[in-house]
Amino acid sequence: MTFPATRLISAASQVPRLFAAGSLRGAMEEIMAAYQQQGGTAFHTQYGPSGKLRQEIEAGVQADVFASASVGHTEALAQQNLLGTSTLFTHNDLCVLARPDLDLHGDDLLALLADPAVRIATSTPVSDPMGDYTWQFFRNADKRQAGFYAAMNAKAIRLSGAHIPAADERLPYITAFEADKADAYIMYCTNAISTRIVLPQLQVIAIPDELNVRSAYGIAAGKQSEQGQRFVHFVLSAAGQAILKKHGFGSC
Repeated sequence: MTFPATRLISAASQVPRLFAAGSLRGAMEEIMAAYQQQGGTAFHTQYGPSGKLRQEIEAGVQADVFASASVGHTEALAQQNLLGTSTLFTHNDLCVLARPDLDLHGDDLLALLADPAVRIATSTPVSDPMGDYTWQFFRNADKRQAGFYAAMNAKAIRLSGAHIPAADERLPYITAFEADKADAYIMYCTNAISTRIVLPQLQVIAIPDELNVRSAYGIAAGKQSEQGQRFVHFVLSAAGQAILKKHGFGSC
């Protein structure tokens, strides 16, 4: 009998595995460092679109902890008895990151985004919750500006979220602007902040609260993983929540 390589690696190393949404990378790395400083065990980490990570777990890959950008994924895995209890642990919001010469401020934000001449990049729905939240924003905005959903659904360039990136792969939000593939990118506000560290000339535009979609992040440990349960407890603690807030996430 043969087993997937991921299972063999996990069995051989016995190092607990953390699967986490790509948007959590910076915060989760700092949380993991703080956890280890308090005597916690180091985890092997894998970051990527939450929908794709969920599929890996459903296919049999061991996850001691799954921190998803959608609580729906952790709840579904808990219902399948592939993970323990799912807990909402933080929030995020959508922003628009744009070239400096593109004036998206003001009441005409929707009209400018829908302009056929403006290239809008997004993540990929279904495989990445950021894409799902973006399409919900399109639906919300369509109630204010009829035809907005159809226009955005037709022209949005899905530049991220379709696969799990390699550990050394450059962030698609950065390459989108460096390679001149987009004029604006709809993404999590936390991603916009981290992208501007590399490309400070870009501008971040807030999406009005009444149109925005607040994401609900879920976390769950493997049912039999004591190490996973300890790490989840730390993420939910005041120390873990403070680090998430520092990186721009909302409290649970």
